[in-house]
Amino acid sequence: MPTELRKIIFSQRELLEAFERRPDNLPGNNETVPLGAVRGVHVFQKFGGGVKVLLDLEDAKEGRLKRFNLSPEFISEVLLHYCAGLNIPVAKEAEKYLEVIGDNLALSQKIRAQEIFAEHAMEPPLQT
Repeated sequence: MPTELRKIIFSQRELLEAFERRPDNLPGNNETVPLGAVRGVHVFQKFGGGVKVLLDLEDAKEGRLKRFNLSPEFISEVLLHYCAGLNIPVAKEAEKYLEVIGDNLALSQKIRAQEIFAEHAMEPPLQT
């Protein structure tokens, strides 16, 4: 069956906004990302696949700039939360992954139609 691919591409400005709007208790990152003003988001394509995202923010408690290496799970949660807040549809049953497109970050979705295997399919009638 055919596979549908969807990409939601986030610009630098949209990434800053998404991370600024993230919920306080969002799970999924290896290190705790404190509250604070987001000052930068840096997106890199990893050699061999995958993405690396660094977040620069001003720690509200310490008042200094800190950089965090974000896990793909945390990034995905932030982007899904941002999409929900803007009513951007995301396929629930899709395989989701992150990819770098130019200077932007994309939340890509691979949606497969229901697969019918040959052994379960009805045979077509013979043409006579």
